[in-house]
Amino acid sequence: MRTFIAIELEDEVKDSLEGAQNKAAELCRKGNYTPRDNFHLTLHFLGEITPEDVEYVCQAMMETTKFQRAFDLTLDRIGFFPRGREGVLWAGVEKSSELMRLFQSLEKNLGKQGFAREKKGLSPHITLGREVEPYHGFSDVQKKVELEKKTVRVTGISLMESVRMGRKLIYRPLFRQRLRMEKNTAR
Repeated sequence: MRTFIAIELEDEVKDSLEGAQNKAAELCRKGNYTPRDNFHLTLHFLGEITPEDVEYVCQAMMETTKFQRAFDLTLDRIGFFPRGREGVLWAGVEKSSELMRLFQSLEKNLGKQGFAREKKGLSPHITLGREVEPYHGFSDVQKKVELEKKTVRVTGISLMESVRMGRKLIYRPLFRQRLRMEKNTAR
């Protein structure tokens, strides 16, 4: 099974991202656009794992969230990872110490369970499209598409499986682990 650990997004955030995606698509010759239901922020790409590995991933996720409180992220920009004339269109979030702490804790706990660390580190983004080719260049799209500064409430992390149903790619949650909602009250 092909898997990754992600932050799922609320419908209101997905609506905003879909609006930006549609505006960007008008400025592009072509693109393979992410379906609205598949919008997410990847924390760690696991790739192919066995059903037996799922238990170890879940254990790492539970350990990661034990002391991590819910927090907010803010969408802040449209960007591209260029690959020649085409590229990956994405929505980024403002820098966040809470997100980095969550990522580093997840990496440590996955490592304890025998999984490799994320090679590239964390570049927090939500993929809106792949193989996107703008009519007038990447910077034109970035200038003309304004991303609403939506708040993303992070209340948990999810182990997602990528499944192909015919020609459609579906991301479905295998396991969800909530973050702590209350403040830590040490006495």
